[in-house]
Amino acid sequence: MNIDQRANPWKWSTFILAVLLASCVFWYLSTGDNVRGSAGAASEPGERNMAGQDESALSAQDDVVLPEHDVEKGQDYSALVPAPDASAEPIRKISTIDRGDSFYAILMQNGVSARQAYDILNETKPVFDLSKIVPGRELVLIFSPDNQDLIGIEYSISDISRLDVSINGESIDARKQEISRVLPSGYSGRIKQTDYIVEKGDNLYTVLRSNGVCDYQIGLVIKSVNKVYNLSGIIPGNAMSIWVTEEEPARLARLTYEIDYLNLFEVVPENGAYKATKQTFDVDVRHERAEGTINSSLYESAIQAGLSPEVVMALSDIFAWDINFFTDIRQGDHYTVIYERYYVKDTFRGYGRVVAARFVNQGSPHVAVYFDDGDGVKGYYDEEGKPIRKLFLKAPLNYRRISSGFSHRRIHPIYQVARPHLGVDYAAPTGTPVVALGNGTVTFKGTSGGFGKSIQITHQAGYVTYYGHLSGYAKGISKGTRVSQGEVIGYVGSTGVSTGPHLDFRVRHNGKFINPLKLKPVNGPPLKGKSLARYKEFSTKRLAMLDDPSLNHTAKMDIEDVSL
Repeated sequence: MNIDQRANPWKWSTFILAVLLASCVFWYLSTGDNVRGSAGAASEPGERNMAGQDESALSAQDDVVLPEHDVEKGQDYSALVPAPDASAEPIRKISTIDRGDSFYAILMQNGVSARQAYDILNETKPVFDLSKIVPGRELVLIFSPDNQDLIGIEYSISDISRLDVSINGESIDARKQEISRVLPSGYSGRIKQTDYIVEKGDNLYTVLRSNGVCDYQIGLVIKSVNKVYNLSGIIPGNAMSIWVTEEEPARLARLTYEIDYLNLFEVVPENGAYKATKQTFDVDVRHERAEGTINSSLYESAIQAGLSPEVVMALSDIFAWDINFFTDIRQGDHYTVIYERYYVKDTFRGYGRVVAARFVNQGSPHVAVYFDDGDGVKGYYDEEGKPIRKLFLKAPLNYRRISSGFSHRRIHPIYQVARPHLGVDYAAPTGTPVVALGNGTVTFKGTSGGFGKSIQITHQAGYVTYYGHLSGYAKGISKGTRVSQGEVIGYVGSTGVSTGPHLDFRVRHNGKFINPLKLKPVNGPPLKGKSLARYKEFSTKRLAMLDDPSLNHTAKMDIEDVSL
């Protein structure tokens, strides 16, 4: 082949394609009948898929393996799923609108479909446009008891208006409801209770406002309250309970305030306004007994024995006309006392009156029983019906005022020194309270030479008492002031000619000075007639209680001391 005789590539390509085509025709003619026969034998008439092919043939061709299913044996799954409770209440999801929130987004966050959210917005728009919800307002989504379907919506438009939306499948009904500012009677909605302890700086307005109550309601509450009790000065530490509606706007359903342990103040809505009442709890009075022997002072010994300071002071007050608790007390003196304890709803709330007492001082017994005949005759009397109260106290110093400040340290001893000038000096710390020995009128107040700052009081039956070397005077004391027995008139000092703080005490009777230590007790009128007979019968029971150890209260009562 010379250079001009070149091969033609197209001729060879045509030849190869012809050979391939002939091979395919031969294969089809030799195998087609077998394939068609197998397919026809495997199918039943009418059992074809949507493409006209047999299902079993497709399964065989795709090599699909279907698992066999056996009914679960011994397992009832239906028992594990609780049946819907027809009586269950709808689920209320309450939220407060925040800045930047949108109604559509809130619905989506709570599992509501986009289509339903759009429908709700569209159907409610003629009544209220929910795309314009305001921060701070309350939105309530109400779901079916099984939490599957949204069935209602509540939105607080204002303090007196609310949007209510009910949803039943495709049906959406929206309406605006005007709300009474004051809760009407017969309200059946949900109410929440808040128990609150008043803090310093609180007032009724701030407490109610913090619980969502509007200014209009608060104004009505204050107006009703002022007719019964002044709540402008609520006391820190006292309890207040507030009931308001869960649904917006919040409306006050009830308010209670504990004035003290015995009195409760209550406010409830009534006829578009509020009604305030004051309630007093029933007090259960129980009698208990205590006794002890003195090793130091009355106060210290009684406190160590577990007696309440209030009872100790009452005991000293009762016998202040017969016993000088500063100078007459001796080691081994013995006391027994019956006193009241107050309980409200089985809770201890404080101490009451000492109803009977016995004090053995230096071997001499003193007995006092409280008696009230209901006709104006009342007070402490001895076994014979003579009043314990006398014209003068035993000492011009206040044991209650001195002792009450020494619960954690020893009492400074008070020394009594008889002087040749027919007076008595009471050596006591500066500032010790000085009291009037009896009822009378201040006839002198000022500085009197070596007597220093002093006070002179004129009493009945020609008695005059003098109090010298005072450091100062009690507020309100001046010439012409009428004072009561036991009233504080001044304070121990060392003014005038004095070697140290003490009280120079003197008594003059009918123009002559007498020894105060020998001042004869002057009793008031004794009980007579029917009053005495009733007292004898009554006192017999009280005196028997003094000897009844089953009434003993052995716990440390000062720990739970609460004054009414």
